[in-house]
Amino acid sequence: MLSPVLITAEELVRLSVDNSYVENESDPIADAASHLQSVADNLASWHLAAYLDLAYAATWALALLAITVVLARTRPVHAAVSGLLGLVSVLGVAFHWAFYYLPLASLAEAGDRDMAAHAASTFGDDMLLVVALLAYLLGTLLAVLAAGVGLWRARALPWWGALGFVIWLGYVVLGPEARFASVLNLALLLPFAVVARRLTPGKDSVPQVQPALI
Repeated sequence: MLSPVLITAEELVRLSVDNSYVENESDPIADAASHLQSVADNLASWHLAAYLDLAYAATWALALLAITVVLARTRPVHAAVSGLLGLVSVLGVAFHWAFYYLPLASLAEAGDRDMAAHAASTFGDDMLLVVALLAYLLGTLLAVLAAGVGLWRARALPWWGALGFVIWLGYVVLGPEARFASVLNLALLLPFAVVARRLTPGKDSVPQVQPALI
């Protein structure tokens, strides 16, 4: 239940830093220098966003695990697929934290800003970073789609819960750099609430103690 709130807060804080610098697509080094300056000027906010992202990774893993458990009761094959995609998504979030927040925070505090800007300008040139980005973006999209379809086919999701998944797709359409798109993550509270309820034993499921016969 916490993961949609944490990712919304993280994205809003991150965008307050990322959107405050002037992009320069014609000069990667100047663009990186501007970005690093923005991070350096808002280092406390950048650290807060990083800590929120780390907490999100942990709660996101638990949320996807809970969905896998619910699916496993009636759809074991779909649960396995959903669980595997969920693992890719969680790894992608971890990659995003390690390859985005950590380097920029360290480089923003470097004494030699020119060298730091040269280093930051090379981000994305290596295949490892491309794989990390795909795991983060594509892995999360597929994990959410698999979870939504699986819960719907297992008849474990009411229409308003499914609506939460549909609204969340607006985040994908608008893109992660749009401030309004960040708020759409809160729509996942609807299906996650359903999953949490299904994992909570109801009163009817509590075994009743029968009086002993004398």
